[in-house]
Amino acid sequence: MRMKKTFAENKNMFYLSFILLLILFIIVVGVIVWPSIFYDNWIWKYYWGPVVADASGGTAVYNGVEAHEGYTMVSEITYGLLLIVALYLIYKLLKKLEIVVDWRFALSLMPYILFGPVGRVLEDAGYFKPPLVYWFISPFVYLQIAFYALVFLLIGWYLERETRLPWVSVNKVLFLSGLMFFIPSVYVIISLVGGENSVVPGVRFDVFLVVTILVFLVVACVYLFTLYFFKGNEKLVVYRNPLNLAMLTGHLVDGFTSYISIKDPFSMGLCYLEKHPASNFLLDTWGPLFPIVKFLLVVFIIYVFDILYKEELKNYLTLVNLLKIGILILGFSPGLRDLLRVTLGV
Repeated sequence: MRMKKTFAENKNMFYLSFILLLILFIIVVGVIVWPSIFYDNWIWKYYWGPVVADASGGTAVYNGVEAHEGYTMVSEITYGLLLIVALYLIYKLLKKLEIVVDWRFALSLMPYILFGPVGRVLEDAGYFKPPLVYWFISPFVYLQIAFYALVFLLIGWYLERETRLPWVSVNKVLFLSGLMFFIPSVYVIISLVGGENSVVPGVRFDVFLVVTILVFLVVACVYLFTLYFFKGNEKLVVYRNPLNLAMLTGHLVDGFTSYISIKDPFSMGLCYLEKHPASNFLLDTWGPLFPIVKFLLVVFIIYVFDILYKEELKNYLTLVNLLKIGILILGFSPGLRDLLRVTLGV
């Protein structure tokens, strides 16, 4: 009877676990029985090979199969599906632990969010050597960060529940533990820039300033526009919500950095390439289209979550805010990584 009740309460989790285990079983059997199909021309070509190629400088070959640095439509779709599953599982965990997901929770994750792109830049600068270097290439760098964050989230939850001390909370434990990873990585970057054996060819503060100013101007315009021109409109106040502005900022950093570093509209001598097929398509169509699409997409997402379906989603604020944090990370992490790369000239 107890098993039936447990199954009824967690039916979706059981089904999802069964599907994931079935997929894993098929992959393992395929790699053993048909290694050329499952490993060489699938896992190696689209997932592991690009990581090795990234570490070695562009191309890697295994059993005659070439893998290239960057993403493909296959890998992007796969990682997107895995992200959806991961967000669902994290959502279920946060609901079970009764952890409030809001702007303060997002702030507590900020050191982890910053650690990701900073770690990637250290890999770009050649600071890490094999096999450690693979641990700092996406998606593995983000998997390790998610693992650290989950571990300290559970530690924080346990301490908050058991100690009952007012100065002990999940958010504080998350924030302080994140600084433990983030601060040393920043110190290493500073030492790489200023040390005698610096691997940084040249610092481009001009690029950093241009991107920062453009992002600030757009975000400030959104804030002031909704504050003064639509002062009486209670619906548009959501565009001044800190988490929504953070989402917008993150994707604008990504959009403007990619546009400026790849298309070089200000003739700053930049010649970077885009790894994502979808982003590359927009940039090739018309350079400014990429940051414009990102801006409109975030504005639309905010409209859907906070205006169009506000009443329907008011009982799912944990899920909505978790999705917003995920959207923030998807924009800010690659954007900051690219901005730091261009700034440091690596």
